[in-house]
Amino acid sequence: MPRHGNAYGHPVVVSSAVRPEFFKAQTARQVIYRVPERLRILDVRTSSIFEDFNSQQSYERCVGKSKARK
Repeated sequence: MPRHGNAYGHPVVVSSAVRPEFFKAQTARQVIYRVPERLRILDVRTSSIFEDFNSQQSYERCVGKSKARK
């Protein structure tokens, strides 16, 4: 799970062995935090782990930011 500062973000990479748990849970968060010992934290230097792109506009905004950094 990526972390920037004190906050956790996404994407969260999950083992395929955990996949069946997602079908039984109401939320992904329940599965992720159910067994804290499974979590591996990766400290990252970018706040982009907090950005969502679940619409065409937000996706284009994220792509634009990525291109501007190059």
